[in-house]
Amino acid sequence: MASSHSSDFSISTSPLSSGFAMSELNFADVNNLEHCIKYLNQTLVTFGFSASLDLFANDPVSVARTCNCVYSLLQQRNRDIEFRESANEQRQRLNSDITRLEAKVERLESQLVAKDKEIATITRTEAKAKAALKAQVEKLQQERDEFQRMVIGHQQVKSQQLHEMKKKEKEYIKLQERLNQVVNEKKKESKSGMEIMNLLQKEGRQRGTWNGKKPDNDFYKKIVDAYEAKNQELMQENNDLRALLRTTQEDMRGFLNAPNGSSKPSLATNEKTDNDLSQSPFGGKTDVFDLPFHMARGQIEENLRAKMATIKERLGQLQDAQKEADVSTEASERELELEAQLVEARSIIQEQASIMSKHIAKSERRRDSISTPETNRL
Repeated sequence: MASSHSSDFSISTSPLSSGFAMSELNFADVNNLEHCIKYLNQTLVTFGFSASLDLFANDPVSVARTCNCVYSLLQQRNRDIEFRESANEQRQRLNSDITRLEAKVERLESQLVAKDKEIATITRTEAKAKAALKAQVEKLQQERDEFQRMVIGHQQVKSQQLHEMKKKEKEYIKLQERLNQVVNEKKKESKSGMEIMNLLQKEGRQRGTWNGKKPDNDFYKKIVDAYEAKNQELMQENNDLRALLRTTQEDMRGFLNAPNGSSKPSLATNEKTDNDLSQSPFGGKTDVFDLPFHMARGQIEENLRAKMATIKERLGQLQDAQKEADVSTEASERELELEAQLVEARSIIQEQASIMSKHIAKSERRRDSISTPETNRL
């Protein structure tokens, strides 16, 4: 229909251009009736109406044909008016839809901006949490390694000291047994010599004077000197062991009292144990390591057991901290899942925006196609 309209307008000036010029308000008059009738017939045939009309005829058939043509023109006019009204209504509905979709797009864009900000905030928070968690884990691992090395070192020192103590005790017992054996043998020899002297005196025999006193004294002196030297050596070793135990005790005390997150009951127990070590079993205060081993053995072992229990407790605290770090790792995994959901929601929003843009472009094309026939008709 639009093509026919454009062709009509293209030939509209051809029948009248050769004869005369006419105004828009005065199409026909008595002087140009033939030309006007010819133009109207050509135009009607071009638009697909009935055959050429004879407006000067008086017969009823020509008049009826003229009436039918005029009626068809009126019907076409009514259809054009209805089509225009329908097109206007459709255009208003499309404009309303476009406005609503534009508002929705703006709302979705604002939501997208808010989500982007939220993602950026979550990303920064997650980065800070990861950095803090990594630093905490490294610190806990270093403390755990240090505690393990210290515990292993103390255990080695303790086992070595106990081994040396047992070895020295065995040597001391063997030395005492050997000394007793030598003393008993000398007593037996002295007793035998006295019995021989008594027998000789009883028989009245004349013997030379017994000159065995000096060798016996020299022999006893050698035994006593060797015993004293061995005793001095043992005392020196015992003093060295006491100094080593005292140093170990001070190192463990400093380690357990260090401000590295240990529990208050453990510190109180260590202080109490250290105070107990400074008291002798007979009352008063003295160094327990200066006492004889059989008197201080129980107290020293109890102190070492208490400190080992405290170290084990500290290791347990480190393991609990490691578990808390694992829980924080699970929380970061949950944040990653939420970030994936946000990415998926963003893709859905972008897809909806593309669909709406396509719909808007399609609506504009339809509106342009509708407005073109109206312009042609006007």
